[in-house]
Amino acid sequence: MNITLVLTPQVPIGDVAPLTVVRQGEKITINGEVLDLSFMEQGDSLPAGSIEHPLLGGASVIRDETGILIDGLLFHIAASQTDPAACFPEPVIISHDGVVALPAQAPAPPSPVPEPEPEQIEIPTMEPEDEHQD
Repeated sequence: MNITLVLTPQVPIGDVAPLTVVRQGEKITINGEVLDLSFMEQGDSLPAGSIEHPLLGGASVIRDETGILIDGLLFHIAASQTDPAACFPEPVIISHDGVVALPAQAPAPPSPVPEPEPEQIEIPTMEPEDEHQD
């Protein structure tokens, strides 16, 4: 059975809180809070607003022959994020237990730019002049 997450990107006011999702059978743990969906039978659905979780308030949950669909999990991204995988994410299909890989919520930090080496200035050496020239 698959669990499919449809992420809804949102730029929050303030800091972006990291999102962690872990699957264990028919349970999904979102930022440490367990959502047990084992009671759902094929054809059952939970309308938007029926789950009390800050990231699932607008999400609906449907169970069909393919598994469970969670449509509308809020996915906070940084205002500077431009990666299409985070800004316009594809549904995340979870087929195994464990930590769920999600798109990056913020852009990768820029790689450090090496400082330019100081220019070597060549100082001409003064050769002694002959005092007596013909």
